[in-house]
Amino acid sequence: MKQKIRYFTVFLAKGVTIFFAIFTIILLVISLVKPEWIKIAIEWVGNLIETLGNWNYLIAFLSACIESLPIIGTAVPGMNIMILVGGFWGKHHLLFTLLFAIVGAMLGNALGYWIGKVIGKEIIEKYGEYIGLGKTEEKILQKQIKKNGFWYIVLGKFHNFTRAFVPFIAGSSGMSPKSFWIFNMVGSIIWATAMILIGIFFVEHYEIILKYLSYIILTLMIGFLGYMYMFKRETLQQYMHDKNKEIEEKIAKKQSSLNK
Repeated sequence: MKQKIRYFTVFLAKGVTIFFAIFTIILLVISLVKPEWIKIAIEWVGNLIETLGNWNYLIAFLSACIESLPIIGTAVPGMNIMILVGGFWGKHHLLFTLLFAIVGAMLGNALGYWIGKVIGKEIIEKYGEYIGLGKTEEKILQKQIKKNGFWYIVLGKFHNFTRAFVPFIAGSSGMSPKSFWIFNMVGSIIWATAMILIGIFFVEHYEIILKYLSYIILTLMIGFLGYMYMFKRETLQQYMHDKNKEIEEKIAKKQSSLNK
């Protein structure tokens, strides 16, 4: 029974992640080929947000909170939701939208940290390889959190993978509650403020952004690839080497157990 629950949990987590990944790619393709469709969708979302009224505070809170939880947080498009809610609702109700987003982000990080502290090692050992958190990734995150804990927790909210696992790894690796809460408060304030301000800017200028979206994406891609090549090439090569070694060890272990 436990084995079936384990496989179902892994299947569900992977399925949701794949769904949102495919959905994001489809949206990206549509935005490049048919930007007018995206414009219609944005206007529809804007009307929906206005209709929801004060429920937007709950949406801001939940999206900020859930995206920080391990595993499920990688599949929840919390940043996208916050940008839209922040843009359409937050520009008229800035203070309370910001407050709910900050509290949600802090609580989500705290839950991730607590889960990591209580059962983090057990989860990583049993499910890590199924959720993209193998021994190689775990070692990298633990090393960086110990070395640059403040920056990883503060800036980790801006990345799809790290936002869900950095608080979790911080808890499992033994970061002190005092340090975590300081980093958590600073990071949540910065993240929530940035998302809402980006949302306001996007909502006010989305027609111009959609018009030049292909150039923006191309520039970002070139910039990212250039940065990775210039500054992160050796780190990436080392990661690939360590990951391949980890995979080879797993294959050898399975073959050895089958031979027995």
